[in-house]
Amino acid sequence: MPQRYSLTARLFHWGMAAIIIPVWMIGFSAGRLLPRGPSPLKGELLSIHKEIASTVIILVVLRMAWRATHRPPALPESVPEEQQIAARVLQGCLYLLMLSTPLTGWLMASAYGAPVQMLWTVHLPALIQKTPLLAPTLGVLHQFSAWILGVLIAGHIVAALMHRLSRRDQVMDMML
Repeated sequence: MPQRYSLTARLFHWGMAAIIIPVWMIGFSAGRLLPRGPSPLKGELLSIHKEIASTVIILVVLRMAWRATHRPPALPESVPEEQQIAARVLQGCLYLLMLSTPLTGWLMASAYGAPVQMLWTVHLPALIQKTPLLAPTLGVLHQFSAWILGVLIAGHIVAALMHRLSRRDQVMDMML
């Protein structure tokens, strides 16, 4: 049986999944499922989205620092080399998007002049001056990165299930 990821790595993985997936779904609901234009429900959903999503930046930086100083266990030898390369590329892209998606959201809020708080307690500074002409472009970047992040998360889940249900190897067990 292959070596498992450390407890800290597993807590980062599952804790961030427990934050990012619901925050993504809230953002999707507010942006795509509700009617266009402002509404009290949309405002509340976006407030919850920003309050919680802002924590992801800190968690990603901490997780990247942990990853840089703690080597992950090797995948089983039964995993073909091209799948191992694909896994490393996917993980790198996930890290990049877990950082860029909330950052573009924070930049967008700053450009609109909207406040950003973390967990209803910490007021975050604006990253840029209020720039209403730039805000929609940052919104598109935020949505684009969020969509790519969602697709990569779905791909990550499918790959994990493939290892568990089809290949029946212990890859998924390494993170459980």
